[in-house]
Amino acid sequence: GDREAFGVLYERYERSVYRYAYHLLGNADEADDIKQDTFVKAYRTLPGFRGECSLLTWLLKIAGNLCRDRIKSRSRRSEVGLIPELEATLFDKGSYGSDPAVEVERQEMTSTVHRVLNGLPQPQRELIVLRDLQGLSYQEIAQVLDCSVASVKLRLFRARRGFKDRFISLIK
Repeated sequence: GDREAFGVLYERYERSVYRYAYHLLGNADEADDIKQDTFVKAYRTLPGFRGECSLLTWLLKIAGNLCRDRIKSRSRRSEVGLIPELEATLFDKGSYGSDPAVEVERQEMTSTVHRVLNGLPQPQRELIVLRDLQGLSYQEIAQVLDCSVASVKLRLFRARRGFKDRFISLIK
């Protein structure tokens, strides 16, 4: 019930929750809605938090459930994009200089990555986001997804293989 303490919690984790939702939904407005809904739900249920996992893991679990509900309710599938900060990091223009040919190549690579992410089934996309973009451990992912660590490793292996296969087929 301490609003000031919850404000600190919000400031610490809101960016991670937003990025996770954005990667799963591919829409900034929807990700922002999910972020807000996540923290409202967390505020209401915080007294029931048992501390069996980290607060971030718990918040991502809430956000993931809300995202899956949102995806199920959609009538159409939207394209998933990278968050601007990640895109800037992966495809830093400064490291290539101002060569127009290199810039075109960079834009094509960005587009290909977007298509590959969008083409993955939602559960595979979610695993890649949690592990490779959010940096969660296998144990934390298992807690978020309510499954075993062994299951996370196997499913992540398959997701990465699917990403790689799809990526290779698109760049050929």
